Order: sequence, then C-alpha cells, then structure tokens
Amino acid sequence: MKNKKEKSSNLLDYAIGFLMIMILVLATFLMPQAYSVFVDSKDLNQVHAVEREDFSFKNPVTTTLYERVQQMMEAFAGNNSMGRTLYLSGSEVTDQEMLEGVREALGIVIQYGLLPDISAYEIEKHVVYAEYYNLSGGTAENTELAFWNIRFSDHETFDLTLRIDASEYIIYQAELYCAEATEYITQLMSDDKEVAAYLNEQFMSSSEAYFEAEGYGALTDVNYGDMVFMLGYERGEYAIYHSPCTNGYLEGEGIRWGFVPMTVSLENSGIIREWGYGGIEHYYYDLFGIEIYEESAGEIR
Repeated sequence: MKNKKEKSSNLLDYAIGFLMIMILVLATFLMPQAYSVFVDSKDLNQVHAVEREDFSFKNPVTTTLYERVQQMMEAFAGNNSMGRTLYLSGSEVTDQEMLEGVREALGIVIQYGLLPDISAYEIEKHVVYAEYYNLSGGTAENTELAFWNIRFSDHETFDLTLRIDASEYIIYQAELYCAEATEYITQLMSDDKEVAAYLNEQFMSSSEAYFEAEGYGALTDVNYGDMVFMLGYERGEYAIYHSPCTNGYLEGEGIRWGFVPMTVSLENSGIIREWGYGGIEHYYYDLFGIEIYEESAGEIR
C-alpha cells in the first residue's frame, strides 16, 4: 500500500513539474507578445514628439562655365572608347526642359555672333534625332560629364547639328546649313581678305568671351576662310576650328565650328567621319602644314 502511495506521489510530482515547465515555456513565448500588445495599446492613437539628430543636404558642386569647358576637354583627351548611351528619334524627343535649354543656348551664341540669327526657324518641331554620350561613366566632382548630339532639320530650309552640354547647355560644336549660313560663308570666302580677316577676328574674340577663355591666338592665316585658333585656360590650351562645309543635306554651303579635342575623340571612337578618313588633324595638316592637337601649338596673347 505504501508503494502505491509513493508511486502516486511521484507521478503527481512529475505531472506538476511537467505542467510548470509547460507554463514556463508558454510564458517565454507569449509574455513578450502580451507585453508588446499592452504597451502598444497605451500609445495607440497618441501623438509623440521625439528629438532627431540634425542633418542637412550636401550642397551641389557649382562649376563655372570656363571650369566646365576645361573638365570636358580633359575628358575628351585620349578618350578612344566613347559610347552612345541613348538614342532618340525625332518623335521620341519629348523632354521640353532639354529643348528649352537648347533654344536658350542657341539664343546666347547668336547674341555672341557665333551663329547667324536663326531664331525664325522652329527647330523644336523638326528634331531628327538626339544622341546622349556620357564621358565620365558616372560622376566627376558630383557632376556628370555628358553631352547631347542633336540634329534639327526640315529638309528644306535649314539643317542644324549641335553638340551641347547635357547639364550646362554649353554648345561645344555647331554645324549649320541655311540661307543665313550661306550668306555668311559667301562673305567669309570672298576675295576680299579684309572681310575674311574681320570675320575671323570677330569669331575668335566672341569665342573667347562666350567660352570665358583667358586669351586666344590664331594658328592659321586669318585672311583665309578656313582657320584654327587656340583658346587659353588655366589648365591648358584647346584648339577650335571655324570652317565652311558642304556635306549637308541642303544646297549651298554651311558653317561649322567647335573644339578640336571633341572631334578627335569622336573620330577615334569611330562615331563620326565628317572630316574624311584622315580626320580633322590630317585635314588641317594637309591644308596648312600645322599640328592642331598639340598642347604646345599656338601662342596665346
């Protein structure tokens, strides 16, 4: 009888112990949730104010026009693998902010006398294509180095190609065919050397002002219509061409100008063949016997 009592007592102790263990396990899992519900119920529908650490947005890097020109020309130097990252046909160009930036940039170069007045042409309605090129593959000094290669044409009265900074809307190169451009070229290529010299000097001084250079100097005879000159900057010198052209889609001649490092980079990347298979360097070497893509070329006044 005693053994039966002991067995019953042991069984009861075991049951009580097992029950307490189960209670402890359940409490371990359920108490945090119950506590969380209790705390949340106290804060429900209540507004609380907490202090945060002070923060501020990083100020963007501001770049002057002449600094931007130097950044771009340095990016072009030795760049033989430039690739197009975006191509848009005329109907796909719907970025009104970009088109307004281009129109404003055109107005500025017209005021400086770098292009004849073409404000009467509705270029925005006649976009042929727009190509986007990124030189930095990311950012440089928090600013992407990129440009648009955009062509506008109604295939009847005007044809305009611009290579323009994608963020600052600086026009680095332009090629224009229209009646106004033909008239300008007629004067530039006339037998009157004084007129040619005047127009070339005017273009060089206007380029110095527009591109905020520290000086300029001609590499070729200013009495000749086709010429190259140098713009001087703190970081170096960069050649610019100013040349008549006849490879447009309209009858009559046009005018083209722009930075030589950009053309050389586009040629080395196989993007353009506008100056023939010899490239722009051979073109001017054959014409004048000069090197136009050497840092030591030219004398800045």
